[in-house]
Amino acid sequence: MSSELPAAIRELAPEGLSPRSGSQQELKSSKTRETILESTLDCLAEHGYASTTHNLICQKAKVSRGAMLHHYPTSQDLMVAVIDYAFYKHMTAFSHMVSSLTDEDRQNRNTAIVIDWHLCQSREMLVYLEMRTASRTNDELRAIFLPRARHHDLVWKEELLKVFPEWRDDMRKLDLTRRLARAIIEGLTLSRELWRDSSSEWALLAFTADMLRGIRIGEMSFPSGEHIEAFKKSATITAGKRSRSRTAAATGRRPRKGEVD
Repeated sequence: MSSELPAAIRELAPEGLSPRSGSQQELKSSKTRETILESTLDCLAEHGYASTTHNLICQKAKVSRGAMLHHYPTSQDLMVAVIDYAFYKHMTAFSHMVSSLTDEDRQNRNTAIVIDWHLCQSREMLVYLEMRTASRTNDELRAIFLPRARHHDLVWKEELLKVFPEWRDDMRKLDLTRRLARAIIEGLTLSRELWRDSSSEWALLAFTADMLRGIRIGEMSFPSGEHIEAFKKSATITAGKRSRSRTAAATGRRPRKGEVD
């Protein structure tokens, strides 16, 4: 594990992957853990969460079930480790790649968007998205995944502040912008097989990069609190009118005066 990485990223690495120097037993144990985690990522990427079993992982890792249970006694232990491991590998790659950008690429071209896009296609992030989707209907996985994902989000924000210090002056702007960027990039990733349109992907990525730059330099801005409240009120009134209209249509009752425009 590189000591050049920020401490917050290094701490994401699952327990047992950083043996003390000179300890052959710990080194062997660390290698076995890494092999198990890598094989788990492979199985999740290829078969999905529902079809990934301990036996499948053991076959892929070429370890005995006893050896796997020695390092990860329960499925919960393994899932916690693989969730952290996937995000750790993603953040390690992102940190190294962004640190090599010039100021022109980083600030004016927003090339980090392209880096994030490519990394979102990696095995690690595809597995991370698979786990997030599976956790929606699996209570046990959700109890594991959501706390880890929320912690990872804080690490992500901390890392962005280090590599993009120009955003420090407005933390609300940073929070909204990074969430907007993640929603776009993850949405494109999840829709990729459906659309099969590389030209549209690049058009949307270029537009996103320009939009984020516009937000940063003040050419674009997020709505004020008053604007948001007015929008919410308008949306609530509209939704209520539509709901009453559907109810009236379903029951055959004529809407009362003022219920529907």
